[in-house]
Amino acid sequence: MSNFSDMVSYIGLTPSEAAAALDVTENEIVRWCSTDEAPPIHIWQGLVRMLDEIRISAEEAAKSADLDHIDASDLNRIDLTVPGQTTAEFAGPKRAATALAVAALARVFV
Repeated sequence: MSNFSDMVSYIGLTPSEAAAALDVTENEIVRWCSTDEAPPIHIWQGLVRMLDEIRISAEEAAKSADLDHIDASDLNRIDLTVPGQTTAEFAGPKRAATALAVAALARVFV
């Protein structure tokens, strides 16, 4: 495994989705995930943009929550969209953003 693989997994993209999002072949994604060969910097930058879109979506959702009236059961009903052009078409980034937002909101109960 590689750091590249960890980032792709964290974002929740399959190899074919990562290839489509990053405009490369699926074979390149698989190679970068399973060997020590690193992708070019513009590929890393694409992943960073996706991570930023996920983080911003999660932060905005957490900021907009009514913390005075939130109930623990509300945490299971959070449903986000990720507005970024690259990440919006895939389910993985939405799950990642939702998980981050739920984690931020769950801190209210700690």
